[in-house]
Amino acid sequence: MTTEFKQLDPLTRYTAWLIVLFAGLVTYDQYFYWSTLEDYSFGFLVPLFAAYVVYDRWPKLGAYLAGTQEEVPQGKSSSVAEKFFGICFGLGLLASLVVFAAGALIRAGQGPSNQGSIAIAAGFGGIVMGFAYLNSEFDVTGRAYGLAQRLKFTMAFLFPALVWLISAPMVMYMYSDVKIVLLEWVTIIVYHTFNFLGFTLVREGNILVMPHGSVGVADACSGIRSLTACIFAGSFLAAVFLDRFWKKCLLLIVASFLAFFMNILRSVFLTAWAYKYGPHAIDEKVAMINMSVHDIAGYSVLILTVIVLLALLPIFTMTLTFDDEDDDEEFFDEDYNGDDRPPSTVTEGSSS
Repeated sequence: MTTEFKQLDPLTRYTAWLIVLFAGLVTYDQYFYWSTLEDYSFGFLVPLFAAYVVYDRWPKLGAYLAGTQEEVPQGKSSSVAEKFFGICFGLGLLASLVVFAAGALIRAGQGPSNQGSIAIAAGFGGIVMGFAYLNSEFDVTGRAYGLAQRLKFTMAFLFPALVWLISAPMVMYMYSDVKIVLLEWVTIIVYHTFNFLGFTLVREGNILVMPHGSVGVADACSGIRSLTACIFAGSFLAAVFLDRFWKKCLLLIVASFLAFFMNILRSVFLTAWAYKYGPHAIDEKVAMINMSVHDIAGYSVLILTVIVLLALLPIFTMTLTFDDEDDDEEFFDEDYNGDDRPPSTVTEGSSS
């Protein structure tokens, strides 16, 4: 990787170091949330996973830039589409720099804030994608690449560029609205599940009243932590193991629904535990572990969700092949003369 990097032209190398600097600033900004909010503690993995995806794809990316790939690049096209994309990426890069600078000013003036962090993360994503496209026009030998190859090269940086939007808190009103919706859905589903099974519950907003007390469906039970963490895990797995864009999008959708479903199971389990042992039993520490039942259920569901996502990967990577021609060749063997018996039983001179 180091050898191929040194072979690149100086402008490309300086651009790469500039992006690393921007990534360091984004990490510095988001560290506050990762270290103080449990919902975003997975953010510590974001810089490592982003760097790993670039490292994993570098053999192809480096060969593309160094002009050492086996496939000979197509000649430069002066099509209207290529000019259009060039203008779009150029303007997008300038706009992203302005957004990043605005977020940095908010961060410097107000300290950590949702608006500033979103601006910094969104600006960084646009900066990475813009630089990737603009630096993909030629390799070090001067050969030009076509539009399709440049877009494919740029899309290789999609995960390292945009994953920071997941690890930065959403704008406050959006974050609150998502929590409120999830809390209401979780409460309603748990309430109807227990009444369907014959257990008496009374719902008062986000509070479930049981015969021996009541439990409140708090913010932690909304599943926002599982949702953000599973979207992050799903996007990483899709970036590393899947090669089709539609498969990656489908895996993200499955990860979102899986996180919601697993959180429902967690809420049902905790409600059942409180129903049998009392509401106070949820927060009691378990011996030898020094963790409450509530925390154990949360981490268990999160781990189980990731395991299920890993188990689904073979399905997403499966390729269906049909060997009809080979089967036909075996069926219509040269020695087969149309007799109902197998070909091996048909001999010369035999009569029916």
